[in-house]
Amino acid sequence: MNVKTNAEKEWLRKLTTGKVAEKKEQETPPNAVVQTEAKRHAPKRSNGFCDVAGMDELKQMVTEGFINVLNNQECAKAYGITPPSLLFYGPAGCGKTFFVEKIAEEVGINFMKVVPDDLASTLVHGTQEKIGEVFRKAERKAPILIFFDEFDAMVPQRSNDDRNYQNGETNEFLCMLNNAAEKGIYVLAATNHPERIDKAVLRTGRIDEIIYVDMPDAKARESLFKLELSKLPSSGDIDYGRLADLTYGYNCSDIAYIVKMASRKMFNASIKEKDKPYKVITQSLLEDSISHKSPSVSSRELREFERVRCEYSPKDEGGKPTTIGFHM
Repeated sequence: MNVKTNAEKEWLRKLTTGKVAEKKEQETPPNAVVQTEAKRHAPKRSNGFCDVAGMDELKQMVTEGFINVLNNQECAKAYGITPPSLLFYGPAGCGKTFFVEKIAEEVGINFMKVVPDDLASTLVHGTQEKIGEVFRKAERKAPILIFFDEFDAMVPQRSNDDRNYQNGETNEFLCMLNNAAEKGIYVLAATNHPERIDKAVLRTGRIDEIIYVDMPDAKARESLFKLELSKLPSSGDIDYGRLADLTYGYNCSDIAYIVKMASRKMFNASIKEKDKPYKVITQSLLEDSISHKSPSVSSRELREFERVRCEYSPKDEGGKPTTIGFHM
């Protein structure tokens, strides 16, 4: 029996058809919100608020007004309440995005994170279609927590120019946000610039509550250092109070990076002496790292944030600021 090899069969196919058989390619998924689909599940880490240093007042507020409602829906239904949609705003590097991810872990439901690039499109009205698709997919996966990061880039203030394509995108968001919680879609968002968001988006029923996330105070900064150093080889005589005093005006990401700077130095020192115990991070090393790291947020920027806060959170004016801190 004459058994032809695969190469012979291919040669004969080419001879008779004039072309080599094409390999069957996998079907390409639709372009719309492909990246968003991959981000649907909550982060792998599942420590919830245990990863959050400080900001007890804000954690309590979110727990009572949002998390408890989701975790006790039968009782919430009896009282006719649903979780409010929340917008977190404030200086960069204070952990707004991180905090939302920790909320998702506390609740334990489906989670979708959407960033501006997920909605970008070169097609006319393509972004509007993607916005609608995000909410349609979310409704199919309900109950779900959907988080819009850098929200100001998605819903900018509309202009009087009807030709402005962003007007249509903001209008689409307005329609989709209307009473989304009634469909099991719970909306959280974060921004550094709420003043850039269209005012109609910020009314109740779309975004119910606007929460200012402030720079970490001394207590929060101390907790941040403790949390960051708890997993690292460090000295037992660290003066956390002094570290907090030395980092006045530093945000959460600044403090996390200061510890990483010190950790990197001890790493390089340790690998030079492989047969000896790891070298520990010391107080003097941390203070040296602080001296070489300037605050990310300038005093001028902070003054501007306080001005914005007076406009969007007038009840906070003159009151105790919400302090917050995170393990980054």
